[in-house]
Amino acid sequence: TLSAPALISGSESIIRFFLLPRQAGVVLLLEFLNSFRSFGLRFILYNYITNEYGITDTHAGKLLGIKGFVDILFGLLGSILVDIIGVRKVSVVALSVAIVGRSLLAFGRNTTTLFFALFFFSPCGDALLGVGLYRVALKKLTTPLTRPLAFAVSYAAGNLAGALADVVIDKMRNGLTDLHIDESYGWLGGVYTPIRQFIASNSILFDFISSARRTRALL
Repeated sequence: TLSAPALISGSESIIRFFLLPRQAGVVLLLEFLNSFRSFGLRFILYNYITNEYGITDTHAGKLLGIKGFVDILFGLLGSILVDIIGVRKVSVVALSVAIVGRSLLAFGRNTTTLFFALFFFSPCGDALLGVGLYRVALKKLTTPLTRPLAFAVSYAAGNLAGALADVVIDKMRNGLTDLHIDESYGWLGGVYTPIRQFIASNSILFDFISSARRTRALL
């Protein structure tokens, strides 16, 4: 019979946490940022495409269904690519493509840019980032002694990010008003509703932090 894994004390967990290499901390931060953006977008995407682009409920449901199917296809492809060319290259390419898609989603004003973001750039980038790249990176950066704790912290970080995203979205919806940017600023101009402000702030802040950290950790 298999014996149950031995429980470790709180002090021992703290000791093992500080035994993690610095790169593991960067990977955990990247997972937190990506989870915050990912959960946040899931919470508001339906309202975003119906309110911002005037798309009907039925049409929006079809679009999200197609997007989910495309995400699955790119996720399966990403799993194969990770095994063939490695975490580093897949991660860099996926983040670069994802930044383009998130920017189109945040600053685009017509359905053409929306469809490009939903059906190409977002699946090609975000779905590849969700195929377990961070788990693979943590496995490479940890030892058998510290790996269980690293995976536990990774799981907790992702769930904490989702909870915080929900709170932030609620606060922004209730506390912010529409922001008007002069049309002279080109593609940056227009009306930014609280929901669009959330997506834009994610695109500007979290993507650039994530790209900088990822470069240090994986290159």
